[in-house]
Amino acid sequence: MELKQLEHFIAVAEMGSINQAAQALYTSQPNVSKIISALEKELGCELLHRTNKGAVLTPMGEGVYEYAKDIIKNANILASISKRNKASKFSISCYPSHMISRVFCDFYNSYNTENIALEFLEGTIETITENVRKGLSEIGIVYFSKSRQSNFKYLLEHKNLELTILAEMEACIYAGPKSPLYNQESISFSQLSALKFVQMKKDLFSMEHDLDYISLGTFHMEKFDNIINTNSDNLLIDMLMHTDVCNLGIKFMNPLYEQYDIHTVAIEECDKCLLMGYIKQKGQEFSGEANLFLRKLGNAVNKSTGR
Repeated sequence: MELKQLEHFIAVAEMGSINQAAQALYTSQPNVSKIISALEKELGCELLHRTNKGAVLTPMGEGVYEYAKDIIKNANILASISKRNKASKFSISCYPSHMISRVFCDFYNSYNTENIALEFLEGTIETITENVRKGLSEIGIVYFSKSRQSNFKYLLEHKNLELTILAEMEACIYAGPKSPLYNQESISFSQLSALKFVQMKKDLFSMEHDLDYISLGTFHMEKFDNIINTNSDNLLIDMLMHTDVCNLGIKFMNPLYEQYDIHTVAIEECDKCLLMGYIKQKGQEFSGEANLFLRKLGNAVNKSTGR
C-alpha cells in the first residue's frame, strides 16, 4: 500500500467525483480510477460506489477514509522529523527553469557553502510537492495557471504544505531572427493561429500543460496542430535561432535566451494568468540558506516584472 493510493482515495471521497479529484491532484481520471481499483483489490473490498453522478463511499469505505486521513497526517509528521534531521543540506525542487538555476548560481556565489550540502532538483508538480512533503527539499518553486489555483491549493492542503505567491506572470511569445515576429513588440490574438511553434514536451504535471488552461482569446494551444514537441532545451533554442518557429512561454526572461538573439513579444490584451510562488511544509521555519535564496529569487522576479 502506498501513500499515493490513500491520497487519491481521500480526494475522491471528499469531492464525490473521480474527475474532480483528478483535476485537483493534477493527474488524469483513468489514473485515479486505476489507483483506487488497486487499493480496493489490495484491501479486498469495495471502497467507492461509482454512479453516473459521481462516487460515494461504501460503508467499508467510510471506515477506511478515517484511517487514511490519520495515516496521511502521521506521514506528514514523520516527514517533518526527517526534515529536521537533514539540517546540513539545503535542497530546492522546481520546474526545469534556467531563470531559477541562475538564481541558484547567484545564491552559491554569495554564500559560504563549506559546511552544507546543496541540492537542486527539477521535476513536475507531483515531484516537487512530494519532495517538499517528505522533507527532501526545503523549498519548491512552482508555476501554475490562476484558473487552477483552487485545485492546486487542495493538493497542497492534503500534503500539509502551504503556498506563497511571488508574482503574477503573463504568457508571451519568444521569437528568433528568422521569425516574422522578430521586429515586433507585440502580437494580437488573431495573428497567433498563423504561427509555427516549438514547445517543450508536456505531461499532466508539467508547467507546459498549465499553458493549455490559459484563455488566450480564441486561441487555445491544446487545439493547435502546427507544433514541434521536444524535451530538449538545445533543440528549442536552435529552432528559435535558425528557423521561423516561435515559442509560447512565460514572460520571465530566460537568462539562457539572453545569450542569443531571441526576443520577447507581448500578447496584446493577455492578462497575467500564471502564478509563480514557492511551497513549504506548514509551520516550517526557514533556514538561513532558504531565506537568502528567496531574497535572491524575489529580486530576480521584481527585476523581470519591473517592480
